[in-house]
Amino acid sequence: MSGSPDGIYLPGVVDPGVPTPRSTSPYWLSKPSKYAKWQSPWPNTVDVAIVGSGMSAMSLARALYQKRPRIRIVIIEARELCSGATGRNGGHLKTMSYATWPERKRLMGVDEAIRVTAFEQSHLPEMVSCIQENSIDCDLNLLEGLDTYYDEGLWQRSIAALEDLRKHAPALAGKYTLYSTREDLSRFKCSERCVGAIGVKCATVWPYRFVTGMVGRMIEKNGLLVETDTVVQQVHEREGDGHAVVKTSRGNIEAKHVVHATNGWLGHLVHELRPFISPVRGNVVRQMPVSPNYRLNNSIWARYGDKDYDYLIQRAAGDIIVGRANTARAATGDDSTTDIQPQAHLRGIPSQIFDLEDQNFGFKVTHAWSGILGFTQDKSPLVGQLPFPDRKHQWVCGGYQGLGMVKAFKTGQMVALMILGEEVPESYPRSMLLTSDRLEAMEATLSKAKL
Repeated sequence: MSGSPDGIYLPGVVDPGVPTPRSTSPYWLSKPSKYAKWQSPWPNTVDVAIVGSGMSAMSLARALYQKRPRIRIVIIEARELCSGATGRNGGHLKTMSYATWPERKRLMGVDEAIRVTAFEQSHLPEMVSCIQENSIDCDLNLLEGLDTYYDEGLWQRSIAALEDLRKHAPALAGKYTLYSTREDLSRFKCSERCVGAIGVKCATVWPYRFVTGMVGRMIEKNGLLVETDTVVQQVHEREGDGHAVVKTSRGNIEAKHVVHATNGWLGHLVHELRPFISPVRGNVVRQMPVSPNYRLNNSIWARYGDKDYDYLIQRAAGDIIVGRANTARAATGDDSTTDIQPQAHLRGIPSQIFDLEDQNFGFKVTHAWSGILGFTQDKSPLVGQLPFPDRKHQWVCGGYQGLGMVKAFKTGQMVALMILGEEVPESYPRSMLLTSDRLEAMEATLSKAKL
């Protein structure tokens, strides 16, 4: 595991292994897709093999088919379809880019920081368009998302960050609305602990249904091959071969291109990346309010510190999904269990962040689960062809810092363009590209962190 300063967990290098077959059960997978355990006729050769079956894999396959309708693609998944991080997240499609603006500006420079911010903000319209154009039933709900603040110092720093973003990119900053009066905060049902809020247009979705719905369409329309319950054991290349061999628990597949889209598990098959990407276990719960009349009109990211926040949405059925809980998070690739402190925290946090004093209010927890996030050493996703010996047919697409819903969809598009040898538009951030220079820089910061 890397020494990434983003996230609260013990440092060290961890082999995430392969996804455990005995994982916790997220609510999102409680109503399985008919493609959940899909196994296509076994392909001996393909153009592109994608390891992993979440948002990155779906978007990558879709982008490839849009450019090359007859391309032969297989998605290989160790468990059920979309059973990794995408199928275990909080259901948000929302940016908090202004909060990371000062650090991005310092690390990347103004131009690239603007490009990354615009890239994240562009996910909402693109993903909504994809869902609507393909008539995907995934509980899409367009609304205003709120970052609610419970620390005065952090609130003032966030206001300053937004104002600085406004100086450099007024159109991007203009997407956010500042709320600071008690009247506003009461309207949002925020407790007295809340000192301010920043709003932005966002959406909530059933992410599992989005991905499996699109994968199902590609199976039917494009002949997409899907192999679930298939563990990739090794990807092997030999000098002079025009392909890589994907060795799995069910047989071998030869591919011209292999894309590692496993996010927090990237360091297992690509051991060269293990020091630079951290598998970190996050926690989520689903709760039913005891009061049937209780409704929230906003999705919430409750911020308590620079690297400490929770997220919360309420679905149409009234249930509330609460997740993240930075406290006591484990560096591991094991999602077969949950963590005591985060689970206790998540169960209690609604009563602290909302004004519930005048209600006979409570929650009943129906589902509690964990998921594996991927944090990189320099806080940018890992994208592109692997720059290692005997890896020339292999690519990487992952490492989203726990914010994959505003990174993965278009990152998959970027990798598709690169595989096809097409020019990548300037709107895609170059800081995500995995180059030898970037690896050297991450190695240097990792060595410094050990001193």
